[in-house]
Parts: sequence; C-alpha cells; structure tokens
Amino acid sequence: MGDVRGEARNCGRARRPAPGALVFALSAACLGYAFNRAEAWVNRTESAWKSAIATVFWVGELASAENRYISNVQNAWDRDWQQHFGGVDHPEDRCGYRPCAFNPRENSFYVALPFDEMTEEGRKKAGTSFIPWNVPRTKRSVLKNRWIAIHANGRTCYGQWEDVGPFETDDAAYVFGANPAPKNRIGESAGIDLSPALRDCLRTRSVSRVRWRHVEYHEVPEGPWKAVITTRPGP
Repeated sequence: MGDVRGEARNCGRARRPAPGALVFALSAACLGYAFNRAEAWVNRTESAWKSAIATVFWVGELASAENRYISNVQNAWDRDWQQHFGGVDHPEDRCGYRPCAFNPRENSFYVALPFDEMTEEGRKKAGTSFIPWNVPRTKRSVLKNRWIAIHANGRTCYGQWEDVGPFETDDAAYVFGANPAPKNRIGESAGIDLSPALRDCLRTRSVSRVRWRHVEYHEVPEGPWKAVITTRPGP
C-alpha cells in the first residue's frame, strides 16, 4: 500500500508519543494473560482492515440538518474541543493540511468511530474488557488519541481517534469485533468520519469508500499526521 511519507519530510516532529500504548497489569496472576492478549492483538492487525463509507466532519462544525443537529464545537471526550484545537478547522479554507486562519494546537488528522466506552455522565461503561488495550479499573477513556490507519485511492494516511460517530456510540461489534459493516443506517450509512486533513491526504470527497484499521504508535510512520500530536487525555 502507498503512503504519503515523502510529502512530509519537513514536517515538525512531535514532542512525545500519543498516550494509549498497550498497558497491562503485570502482577504474577495476570502476566501470562497480558502477554497472550498482546500477541493475539498483534497477530490480528494484518487482517483487521474494515471497509466503510467515510464522511467528513471538522472541529467547530455547527449543528445543522445536514449533520442531524450534532455540533462539533465539543466532542465526546472534550467539552472545549474547538478552544483546545485553536479554532474552527474550516473544511474549505485550507493551507496544506491545516486551516489557513491559524496553526492548530492539536492534531488536524483525526477521526470519529462509532463506539464510546464512557457514559454521558463520564463514567466507564461496564464490560469493556473486549477493547484490546483496555486498562482495568482506569477511570479515563482508553480510546481518545488512539491511532487509526485509513486507506483509499492507493494511499495510506494516519489520524487520531478524537470523537465518536457517525451517529452511533455503541457499535462495538463493528469497531472491535467481526461485523464487516457498521449498524448506522442514517444518511450514507457511514462507519467513520474523517477530518478535512485526512480527506485531502487520501484525496477523497465528502462521501467516499475507505478502509481503516487500528494501529499502535510504533506502526505509524513519519508524516504530516505527526506534525502535532494530540496528547490531552479524555475524561
């Protein structure tokens, strides 16, 4: 598969890797389980590409009939997303992979996937052990800032998981399981939302067919997606 690493040789380097690497409790009772789980996760990633209709969303997108009145001024894990990002990630007024009006303070390569392990009250849902990198007893999201690879038009680009959707919040069977298609049937039945930077990187349109998969930080090559890495933790 192709990628766009050659386009980004002059991009800034991130100060530190995004949080969310595999973490396991290393007590004697669970050490063997932890390593077996990690090995299973590595073995399955090569065949873990999911097909999806992708739509485009952006930080600061206002609620409208087109997006079913869902505002993206905030996201599932950050009530002040637009403020922390630095402004509206305008989808048309672009200077390279960023909005022309400002330099984003967080990663402009971001996605939304239709599962949230947190409740609306900010508590961890029960029964989230199926998440491959789940950290038992943690109270914070282990999904926010995770890395996702997306492939389309012979190009592979990378982004961080920063919101939940499109339109679904509990589709674990698609996001982590064997279901080949999302359960969302609203509009285009999309299974992933892409930021304007990812749209441009992949040379897709507002609605396109893509493939995506979860990746670990060490699998993410150098590229424009590492110019600024979002590290702000979730709730």
